[in-house]
Amino acid sequence: MIKILKKLASAMALLVMFTTAAMAQDKVAEGTKKVTDGMKTQLALNDGQYAKVLEINKTYLVKVKDSKAKSVNKVEQAKKLKTIDDDREAKLKSVLTEDQYKIYGAGRADNKKKLKDCLEK
Repeated sequence: MIKILKKLASAMALLVMFTTAAMAQDKVAEGTKKVTDGMKTQLALNDGQYAKVLEINKTYLVKVKDSKAKSVNKVEQAKKLKTIDDDREAKLKSVLTEDQYKIYGAGRADNKKKLKDCLEK
């Protein structure tokens, strides 16, 4: 009887763990889409640009989330986040036109905050 209860408890724990992970991924996807939709309006992205920016933003959020989970201390985390931010900026610059990138630059801090807020919800 105790073995059955232990197996049942283990199964429930796994179910909760997988459900929580799936919900977190849904929140990241939902947040990424919301921010990218705002960028589409703000920057007048065409469909091709939108798809690329969506993927860039999604990758960015996943890397930030992983970095926060794996970082040992604040200094290490800050260095990793700087590298992740620089990578995102370079990728966005390659997708956006010069004018779009200037507009993006003006609202860069707000867009980053919106993306990072997606991780905290």
